Amino acid sequence: MFTGQLHPYQVEAVETVIADRALLVAYSMGTGKTVLTIAALEELFGKGDISCGVILVPATVKWQWAKAIAAFTDTPTRTLKIRGTEITVPDESVCVVINGKKEKRREQWRLAQTGQADYVIASYSAILHDWRDLCQVPADALVLDEAAAIKNFSSQTSQRVKKLTPPVRVALTGTPVENRPEDVFSIMEWVDHTVLGRWDTFEKSFIVRNDWGVVVRYKNLHLLHDRLRARMIRKSRTDPDVAPYLPTVAETTRTVRLDAATRTVYRRIQKDLLDALADLSEAGSNFDLAAYYHGDDTGGEYTAQGRVMARLLAARMLLDHPGLLMDSAVEFHQGNGRGSQYIADFLGTYQDAADLQATPKLHELGRNVDAILEDDPSAKIAVFTDFRRMLPYLTERLDRHGAIAQYHGGLNADQKAAVKERFSSDPECHVFLSTNAGGVGLDLPEAQYLINYDLPYSGGILAQRNSRHVRASSTHSCVFIVNLIAEDTVEERNLATLQLRSRVADAILDGTGNTVVPNTVDSLTAHLEKNFSPQ
Repeated sequence: MFTGQLHPYQVEAVETVIADRALLVAYSMGTGKTVLTIAALEELFGKGDISCGVILVPATVKWQWAKAIAAFTDTPTRTLKIRGTEITVPDESVCVVINGKKEKRREQWRLAQTGQADYVIASYSAILHDWRDLCQVPADALVLDEAAAIKNFSSQTSQRVKKLTPPVRVALTGTPVENRPEDVFSIMEWVDHTVLGRWDTFEKSFIVRNDWGVVVRYKNLHLLHDRLRARMIRKSRTDPDVAPYLPTVAETTRTVRLDAATRTVYRRIQKDLLDALADLSEAGSNFDLAAYYHGDDTGGEYTAQGRVMARLLAARMLLDHPGLLMDSAVEFHQGNGRGSQYIADFLGTYQDAADLQATPKLHELGRNVDAILEDDPSAKIAVFTDFRRMLPYLTERLDRHGAIAQYHGGLNADQKAAVKERFSSDPECHVFLSTNAGGVGLDLPEAQYLINYDLPYSGGILAQRNSRHVRASSTHSCVFIVNLIAEDTVEERNLATLQLRSRVADAILDGTGNTVVPNTVDSLTAHLEKNFSPQ
């Protein structure tokens, strides 16, 4: 039985899940989708409508879900020690968490397949690695947490999930449109394929392409919004019935002026990038940065698209820390398939590379963190970066403030849970450093400040990042987001593009917004030329 207390806006979602049975819950991050989903499932269990529910989640939040079930139901519980940290989760007779190595997972799947447990929690990797075991669980309810995991309808994960169609299907995501309307089409294919119909009809109705087949704009988004409402319930953190239960958000952008040496190197990379863009345009090609950073193939650095991306990557690394360039060159020369040949060649021809020591963004970050903790010695701060290799440089600058919690994709689920718990419970741990691995599904209500050391190219990733501390469980009345942007660089254009992508999502989900996403060769070239003044 559910024992928690729901906010009125959550009650509406619970009632809709129970009534519709197939639903996209597109509540903004931090509004309590986990809690309302548990409430809905418990109601369905109590009515005898379901007997077993599978919850597929990002690996980082398996234990977070288990803890929530223990906290908000009357289930018997057990205490586990994970990396020295104790957590309370449901007894395994009620909730099976699929976790660990293959042999251990096999035992857990056998228990889940008996159908005696109410809940089975597994990560999306089970779709690929434990598919047969998953299919043998007698589940009549399936929940997809962070359902953007199936936004790419050509991926194997997406295709397999769509074979799982129990009577109760609930997709949870605050970002069903991460960068483009195609994202929500794939999610809705699983929830209810009749809502948006066939792909060819969807494309003709909502997408405008140029002669090269590249998307130039979207149309009829008000109609798409209306269709989605048939199987989508949406609440934004700014809605009048939601806002009183969440902290207000103050977001600022702080520009960082480059020193002369860094500016000189940046201009050289900028010139190479302009040349690569000219080659790409001459070849009649285009590219999508957000698609690239979601893993779409560009053919490596030997294609026109790959050459553009290599130079963009070099520019971003330089702006974050010149050490990232050195690290990439070393990895390339080690021949392990990592690192960038462009960066290695570039540094090989740059005689003064060893003298490139200035780190203006890192200096600005340190200055901001110093000021925050001087004003409030108990403050907790989350810092996000795209680059895992940036974490040691960040730690070196910030460890004067005590223990640092480092969170990244190289940690297993237990290690991640321990890092998160340490940041939450240790009063001496003030700084949480994370790659985008911590940007999805993770609750950081203790943090009052979130600093984007750099920005991703995906609007969905940024929206997820920026909501980690904007939670209904936050104890702060106001939380802060700070974006660090290098002045007169590609970072300024990236921020503007992300803001436009956000307005596209607003148009689809909330019925308001902009429909044009200028992510083309021409727009990037124009931005670079505007800020380019060769020495």
